[in-house]
Amino acid sequence: MFKRGDFIELNNQLGVVVGTDSDGVAPEDHIAVWFGISIDSEKRQPEVWTIPTQYCIPAAAPIFKH
Repeated sequence: MFKRGDFIELNNQLGVVVGTDSDGVAPEDHIAVWFGISIDSEKRQPEVWTIPTQYCIPAAAPIFKH
């Protein structure tokens, strides 16, 4: 259902899919999602969560600006 690069919504938060179960990144029926949060601001290490797909809904299409 979801693929890398898709925007999703979970509990009124926007996230981007960075991995799927078919990539081998997330467990079966899960996706790996980044919500724009870093664990360590010095290392800028992203915090990615694996979430069951049943809890996620597709987000509205993004607005592109330059």
